[in-house]
Amino acid sequence: MPEGHSLELASRRLRPLVGEVVSEGPLSGATVVGVEARGKHLLVQADDGRSLHAHLGLHGSVRLAAPGAGRGRHVLRTAAGDAVIRGRLEVVPAARLRLALGPDLLRDFDRAEYLRRARLVDRPVGEMLLDQRVVAGAGNIVKSEALWECRVDPFALVSSLDDDRLLDLARVAARMLRDGVSAGGRLPARVYRSTGRPCPRCAAPIRSAPQGEQRRTTWWCPACCS
Repeated sequence: MPEGHSLELASRRLRPLVGEVVSEGPLSGATVVGVEARGKHLLVQADDGRSLHAHLGLHGSVRLAAPGAGRGRHVLRTAAGDAVIRGRLEVVPAARLRLALGPDLLRDFDRAEYLRRARLVDRPVGEMLLDQRVVAGAGNIVKSEALWECRVDPFALVSSLDDDRLLDLARVAARMLRDGVSAGGRLPARVYRSTGRPCPRCAAPIRSAPQGEQRRTTWWCPACCS
């Protein structure tokens, strides 16, 4: 699933559409007045009170093609270009749009609200970091890399970590996402998808295991993440 920085880059890619009339596709007939990312969600806002809400799922993408050149199931055509979106889309009145998201790592981050939500359910911290209702924007890469950088066992219960430790994880995850935006999408991969390879810090073998209901794989070093 794309991480939050990918959605931020996608929103920037579509900003030439702001001020343009949609001639065909979702939001047809309306003028685009805003494009923004919220966590792993993309919103295209229209002047008639509607919003196009896109979630890219595991393999979605967003690109801006030349006017008239966009092809695919979901294309917004404007004189400035065609937005081609692969993912789950819905058009809803902006007033009815409800995203159950925690504090956004790439926006004004509410530390107190993040801590409150993190401690609502005692569970492994690796699962908590992927729960967008707790903290929005982190995906599997950032989860594994932030836990490794902060030397935190992904299977440690949230209750075993103090507030400073939880805030460190959020700070590192936010920095990685900002760096990913600056790098045009590239994220660090020191332990991600490195099962059996030596840890860059202590040389012990990297391990991997599924976590949570969705069985998302986590990579970590059992020797120095404890």
